[in-house]
Amino acid sequence: MRPSKLAVYRRKKGLTQENLAELSGVTTRTIQRIEKGSVVPHIQTLKILAACLEIDPELLMDKPEGSVAEQEEPAAKNSSISPLFHLAALIGLILPILNIIFPFLLWLFKRHETPEDDQQGKQVLNFHLSMSILLYPSIVVMVFYFPVGFPLTAMVYVFMVCMTLINLYRSIKLLPVKYPFSYAFF
Repeated sequence: MRPSKLAVYRRKKGLTQENLAELSGVTTRTIQRIEKGSVVPHIQTLKILAACLEIDPELLMDKPEGSVAEQEEPAAKNSSISPLFHLAALIGLILPILNIIFPFLLWLFKRHETPEDDQQGKQVLNFHLSMSILLYPSIVVMVFYFPVGFPLTAMVYVFMVCMTLINLYRSIKLLPVKYPFSYAFF
């Protein structure tokens, strides 16, 4: 038996049923029943839960009976493509600017497939653009004043690698991805 859509999105946000109940005002028992499939939720309840999960309410609604394959497709896409954005950025960190080009190309081609792909791609791009804006001036400082520039460059680079690795792991485990110190370019 596959998990309900509500359970999948709740776990992606890193929430327990109790946490979601506190955020939404919907009882824990109701959330359990919705996830079990023992009750058909009211549309207003779905809208409240979707707002707390920061997703479109339509993502929680069931599709017509004849499309079982379509119902399973978004979850499969989310779990298979989202980690590639982080992996592309990580591979791109080997050479300058590739940490932006690889995820950008992937995002350009995959952003319309699911909202999750679009969101993850934007998060990766925003973080790596923001950090590159810090990294390249620190390299210039390193050329002119090594004692300050080198530690600064090393700190920014190590931070980029660590955050990318952490978020790669989080996206594989379907946990919410968080990139601090990012400016929203996209």
